[in-house]
Amino acid sequence: MNTSPQALAVIDGTLCQLTREGALAGGHVPLATAVVEFRRGSMRYYVREHTYGLLPGFPNLYCLDAAFQLQWIAEWPDSADPCAAIVGEEGGTLVARSANGSAVRLEASTGRLLGVELSMAATG
Repeated sequence: MNTSPQALAVIDGTLCQLTREGALAGGHVPLATAVVEFRRGSMRYYVREHTYGLLPGFPNLYCLDAAFQLQWIAEWPDSADPCAAIVGEEGGTLVARSANGSAVRLEASTGRLLGVELSMAATG
């Protein structure tokens, strides 16, 4: 018997959990307009939404648990430079890339900002 996890996909801007047969088994409706990217982490999912429709200054990166319950919203360093990509989880650190190319490091379990490595374009 294959007990592999159910598949995930973004369908019409919603993060959907699918059965092996392709039927909808559950999911997560976006906070604002549309989920554009997600990545599996250790017992969690990291989600990046399109910035359109979010309140000004509201981060577009957040974390859900395995049951799609909101765990945290990222402590994002610059509201004018939103999250543009989820790079991945390294140990207990989530690495994301901002729109200007900076690497943003967040504590994977809380979303607390650990540091920012500015890209060459951002410095100057």
